[in-house]
Amino acid sequence: MKRAAALKALSMDHHYGLVLARKAKMAASGEKTQNSEKQQIWTELLAHAKSVLISHFVIEESYLAAALKALNDPNVDQLVDQLYAEHETLRQLLSPNTVRDTANLKMLGELLEQHIRFEERELFEIAQMKLDDQTLQTIAAACSTKHN
Repeated sequence: MKRAAALKALSMDHHYGLVLARKAKMAASGEKTQNSEKQQIWTELLAHAKSVLISHFVIEESYLAAALKALNDPNVDQLVDQLYAEHETLRQLLSPNTVRDTANLKMLGELLEQHIRFEERELFEIAQMKLDDQTLQTIAAACSTKHN
């Protein structure tokens, strides 16, 4: 299904997230990857979280998830619950308290990729089918404010 214009900004945020997820997974699985390279990827991930992911999560939770929850559809509620759970795990992995080791880098890369794929293939598809134009435009406006 073609992405609704109102959700394109959120989808565009995902592109670099997928790039970073792939870099993290490759570095974590590479036996010859130097620790300095792994730390550089951690640095990139943390910078991306600060500049994009945190506000991206807030928009998804405050606007998209809230609107989907208001539908009172148990199947949709499961997707929203998954969104919240994955966001929380990603926040924990990106927190200052997380050890910046290979295992956590791998876990972060895998979850970030899985999460983005989930949003693109399932959550956004449901949103653009079930949410009205006004709600979608509210989400787009929140994204526009974030990007300006």
